[in-house]
Parts: sequence; structure tokens; C-alpha cells
Amino acid sequence: MRWLSDMVAGEPGDGPADTGGPVDGNKPAGAGGLSGRDEAVDANKPADASGTVNANRMVVPDATDLGDHTTAVGGVARGSRVTPSRGDTPVDEVASTPTVTPGREVTPAGRVAPAGKLAPTSTPTSGSGMAPSTESAGARSQRIRDAAADWRHWLPIAALTALMVIETFFDLRRAPTPSPWLWNSYFFVYYIGTVICLVLWPRPATRFSRPGTTIVISGAALMVYALVSASIAPRPYVSYTVIPRTYLTVPILTALATLLLATALIRVLPPGPLHRILWWPAAATIVCSFLQWPRSAAVHESARLATGMGGSAVIHVPLLLAAGVTMSAALADWRRWWSLALTALGALAVVLTGSRAGVMCLLLAAVVIALQWLRSRRAWIGAGVVVIVAAILVTAVPILHRLFNPTDELRARNLDTSLTFWASTPSHILVGVGSGRLWPWYAFDSHLLRTPWRGMVTTHWGPALNSAHSTFLQVLVELGLVGCLLLAPVIIIPIVVLVRRIIAARRSARPDPDDVPLVVLVATIGAFLLDTYLLKNYGASLWWWLVLLGCLRAPAGQHARGQGVDKDVRGTGQHARGTGEDVAGALR
Repeated sequence: MRWLSDMVAGEPGDGPADTGGPVDGNKPAGAGGLSGRDEAVDANKPADASGTVNANRMVVPDATDLGDHTTAVGGVARGSRVTPSRGDTPVDEVASTPTVTPGREVTPAGRVAPAGKLAPTSTPTSGSGMAPSTESAGARSQRIRDAAADWRHWLPIAALTALMVIETFFDLRRAPTPSPWLWNSYFFVYYIGTVICLVLWPRPATRFSRPGTTIVISGAALMVYALVSASIAPRPYVSYTVIPRTYLTVPILTALATLLLATALIRVLPPGPLHRILWWPAAATIVCSFLQWPRSAAVHESARLATGMGGSAVIHVPLLLAAGVTMSAALADWRRWWSLALTALGALAVVLTGSRAGVMCLLLAAVVIALQWLRSRRAWIGAGVVVIVAAILVTAVPILHRLFNPTDELRARNLDTSLTFWASTPSHILVGVGSGRLWPWYAFDSHLLRTPWRGMVTTHWGPALNSAHSTFLQVLVELGLVGCLLLAPVIIIPIVVLVRRIIAARRSARPDPDDVPLVVLVATIGAFLLDTYLLKNYGASLWWWLVLLGCLRAPAGQHARGQGVDKDVRGTGQHARGTGEDVAGALR
């Protein structure tokens, strides 16, 4: 029995073996000071008759049998050499080692029992015969807290990844009820997710910087103002139908839920580099977009890439942001080759959408990243090869020819009608014509009204599209200059922060990889000119809010200044209490 030879040290008659505590193969031997001729007993050699050896305890022989040898105390490590000198033993091990007196029994936990009163034995938990080590209440509770902390770290990332998969394969604009519906699935999923984050994680793991807090407040104020405007403005009359007011307020409530969920998720996600926190959601978004491409092509009867998160005209925004996250990971040498492959797939997916805004944003982000990171001739040659391949691809694929056809007569007519209506009275210029009054797009998305051919509808002020197809145009016309003032911080603050970071990065030897997602996000602001985000297209807007608020978190040092110090102090106190209990048990 190997454990017997490990626990017994010395020849018969030299002294008792060490049984002072749990055996650990990485710790030095006990500090009992075995003599030079003491050695481990062979596994097949019987124990000395002067001392009874048991798997869980050992009765120390009388002092007359000990001879001139000093009693060995401490733990003899399995598979390790016995330390012959007390001076070689660590101080903390000496402090926690009981002193064995003749006629007493040593329990596996290091406690000494009076002679004649045997301590209760425990059954070995493994086939090796080793006695299980005891665990103090403080150590057990600390282990439970550590496990809970790990669970609280990975669960938000896993939940966000699952949400991205669901949004890619399923159109959450729809409701489980038959059409026409009033409440969409985004509304329920996002509000329920926000409540779960607040209940399971009442204390934030991450805090926002001052610019991040300003953006959250400004974005929420914009949506509250739009909600008030939709509640008091005259109801729209579109396609010879008066739209119910609830179809004006529900989409704004859903947009507010999108902002709240993004804020709650960033608040509970573990602190750390953004490319590590959002890597799995980004990978899921890119990969799943290709997996569901055949189904979307059959549904839309078009080869342009689209997902449940958005059509081909809007899906390029989340794809660009996901590719920015994986590019950041590749530049940080974190899962480098996987990240590079995902970045290439993300860029290809943007091109396959056939969106002119998507290609414009992709080129803008690529130029800024290249100027910031490519500082060698070899890197510039590689970038040139990528541009040439992309140009050949666009030329060879007929569906991509529309990228170079910027003319759109419908958009021009929509712009003329909307600006004429907005400038008709001073009140319209200041506070807008009313949220949803000119573009009640939710009535068409919920199938309350049939979408007209080419999306043109008839209004009192002329023909217009069923949606503004521009974030800036919708806010200006329907919410006026007041709405533009509320939207301005959401747009301007990321640009200012990015410029400051780029200037600071030029002075350093290597830029920060986590600046790449912010570069891509600022590049996607150009897409706001050609389609509606934040107040519409909730799946793409969630990605935009997540990356924006993730880039504007408070530095880790500022957040740890309040919580990390307390955690260290609590951990030190628990360690001290555990050590005190061990020492007290050894001295009893």
C-alpha cells in the first residue's frame, strides 16, 4: 500500500510517522527533524509493532520507545523527499503543524485527542486509500463564492451569444399572435432581458465613463421625447387610413427597451478587453449569417445576404461591428487565426449584402485602421492585395454592380416631401411634425397596412416612403430641432473620443486594439444617412449600442478602486481566520 509508505517515516523503533495533516505532493516534508538514517518504509514492509498504523489515525508509542529521536510532525509529502532540517520548512507550515505528545492520538485534521479516546475515523474517498482532507467553513464558503462569481461572469456572455443566434435565424419583429399584431417579440425579449440583468446582478460589474453616462441619458431622453410627441401629435392619415395611436407608441417603447438592454448587459458583463467580452457574440453573428443565407435568399427571392436581424439594406451594420470586434482580437493576438478568419468572413458578408452604405462604411473603417496600424511597407502591400481582390469581386459579380449606382428617384421624392412639410410652420421646425405622423412605418411592419409597391404611400403633403430611410431625416422632420439636440451627443461624443484616442495612439509604439471597434462604430454613423437606426431596426441597433457603451466604459482601475480593495481586504481576513482556526486546532 503506497499510502502507508508515504505516511510512515523512519525505521522501526526510530519514532512515529508523521500524521499531522493532509498529504500534499507539492509541499515539503514536516519539520520534525528526522535523523539522517530515517527513511521511508517500503510499501511491502510491515509497520513497527511499537506503533499502530491506521489509514486515518496513528497512535504514538510511549516515550520509552522513542529513544533519542525527535518526534516528526507535519505532513510527509507523497512522492517527495523528507526534509531533515526544521529550518528548511516554510514558516506557515510549521505554524499549522501540531506537536505530538506521547500517549496521544493524531487525527487526520491535525487535532490531538487524549489517550484512550479514539477520534472518529473517516472512510477514504478514493481507491488510493488516502483520507479526504477536511475543509473549514470559511474555505468552503469562499469556494462557493468563487464559483458563483465565475457563473456571474460567463452567463451574460453566453446569454448574449444565444440572443444573437436567435436574432439571426428568426425575425423578432413578428409576434407569436396572428397578424396584424401590436406587440412585437423584440419588446418582450428586451424588457425581460433587462429585468433579469437587474435582478441577478444588482451590483454592476462595470461602470460607464462620463461620456458613456452622457450618451445613455441623452439617448433615453430622445426616446422619451419621441414617446411624448407620438402621444399628443395628430394621428397620421396614410393610404386613406387613420393609424391608431398605439402603433406610434409601441415602436418607441421597443427602441427604449433596446437601449435599456444594452445598458444592462454592458453593466453586468465582466470587466476586461472588449474584444474578449464580445468575441463569442460577434463570432455567432458572422457565422450564423452565412448558415441562414440560403433560407433568406429563398424567402426574399434575392441573392443579397440578409438575416432575421435585418434586411440586406441594414444588416451590414451589425456585421461590420462584429468584424471590428474580431479584428480587435486578432490585433491583440487573442485567438489570432480564428479572429482573422472571422474578420475576413465579416467583411465578405458586408460586400454580399450589396448595400452601398455598407461598402462605404467598410472602406472608411479600413482606411482609418490602416493609417493607425500599418506602419511597414509589407503591411501596406498586403492591404493593397486585399483592395485589388475586392475590386475584382465587385466587378465580376453582377448583383454588386448596384454599389456604384447612387441614383434613387424614390429617395429624392421622399426628401422633398418631408422637408416641405417640416418647413411649413415654425412649430414644426422647432418641435417637429410629430413622431410617426409622416412615416408610420410600424403599421406596415405589423401588417396593419399592406406595404405599397416600391414603398411609396400617399399623404396630405405628397408622396413619401413608408419609412424615412434615414435616422437624421426622421429625427429632424418628426422631432424637430429639439430632437436633433438630444441626438447630437449620441453621434458627436464617439467621434470626439475616437479622435482623442487616435492622437494619443500616434505617440505610442503600439495602438490599443480595443480602439478598432470604436473606429468601425464611427464609420457606421454614415449608414444613418441612408437608413433608420436607434428608433427602428432593433437587432442592428442593439449591436450598435453594445459596442458604443462597451467602448465608453470606465477604466478598470477606477472601478476596482472601490470594489477591488474591499475584495482584497475581505480575502485577507478570511485567509487569516482560516489560519487561526488551524493553529488553534493544533494547540488544543
